[in-house]
Amino acid sequence: MKTVAEAINYIHSRPKYGQANTLKRMHCLLAVLGQPQDQLPAVIHVAGTNGKGSVATMISHILVAAGYQTGLFISPFVVDFRERIQINNQWIEPAALLAYTQKVAQAVKAVEQKIGQAGAPTEFEVLTAIMILHFANQSLDVAVVEVGLGGLYDSTNVLPTSRIAVITSLAYDHCQILGKTLSEIAYQKAGIIHDNMQVVVGNLPPETLPIIQAHHQPIIIGQAGEFAPGLPGKYQIENTAIAVAAVRAFQPDLSKAVIQAGLTASHFPGRFEKIAPNILIDGAHNVAGLTALVAALKQRYSGKIRLVIGSLADKNISEYLPQLSDDDQFEIILVNFEGVNNRPGLTLDQFRYQSGLTVIDNWVTLLQVPVKDLTVFTGSLYFISEVRSVVWQQKNN
Repeated sequence: MKTVAEAINYIHSRPKYGQANTLKRMHCLLAVLGQPQDQLPAVIHVAGTNGKGSVATMISHILVAAGYQTGLFISPFVVDFRERIQINNQWIEPAALLAYTQKVAQAVKAVEQKIGQAGAPTEFEVLTAIMILHFANQSLDVAVVEVGLGGLYDSTNVLPTSRIAVITSLAYDHCQILGKTLSEIAYQKAGIIHDNMQVVVGNLPPETLPIIQAHHQPIIIGQAGEFAPGLPGKYQIENTAIAVAAVRAFQPDLSKAVIQAGLTASHFPGRFEKIAPNILIDGAHNVAGLTALVAALKQRYSGKIRLVIGSLADKNISEYLPQLSDDDQFEIILVNFEGVNNRPGLTLDQFRYQSGLTVIDNWVTLLQVPVKDLTVFTGSLYFISEVRSVVWQQKNN
């Protein structure tokens, strides 16, 4: 590979999934690379069903405002692939992404020769290794690392310098992988908690707290309302409290002025983001996210709202649609979204003749007929990334 585009294509070409419930591939890959994870600074590790990207972003902005050299790892991306790996809230440089991808690609070949194709590192494992190499070669004071999926067996759960574990929320999502009960899901998320760590949690379901407490590490609960939210949307009040608690766990002496300055500077594309005068996008990708989005919209807007949903099939939002369609404030439009990375979109045939729901095949047609009502595109982050790109292109032409 000789270009950034080729590097990104290589990352996307890796297997999406490997053998579950193991970190063997990741440990083997890091061993070939010379154990770069041992060179990382203190890590704030962020897990949760919803809110982890927002919380990680706010933590990073506060730390940068406080003068710390800060690495940030988030997923997925909304604007550009490079936004997944950042230093001081600046995307990884193209040359660095290319160089580290080339190095990891060579290591992948060695891993495959050692443990065979059955142990081939996956897409997210390759990306995690690139992030670790990049952060290990920077003069960082701290790294903020968002979990990809779950926690216990996530490829980010190999960082010996993790000092603070954050669990933002717990709800039903990825149930085939993480478990069918909240307690099972909590067990997976709490897998990022290790010895000598502080634990920051959001407003978790009561039945999950004993699972967190079983790790016998100090637990901190964020206090909502002390600071103006770092990102728009009612649901960001809780996320802001979690972010502040995590930063204070890392550095208790930060002034309120510095914390608020970092929160004010925070920006996260695709979260309650207005991209045109009457068009808003938000990555509410599951039932818990949609519930929070609807509450935030009702608080801020009194008029009619078109809610356009493009969802992946594994998000189980269908159980929430009847309740949503009964609310007269919302016009619910479901759109065909093909999904990504071999993950199919929600099958819409079952909703085509359901009262209160409209199904369309091409969401772009909604942009061709202007309406005065607020239009909110939501669902998969991949879907809203597509919407954002198209709307920005139309504005710039």
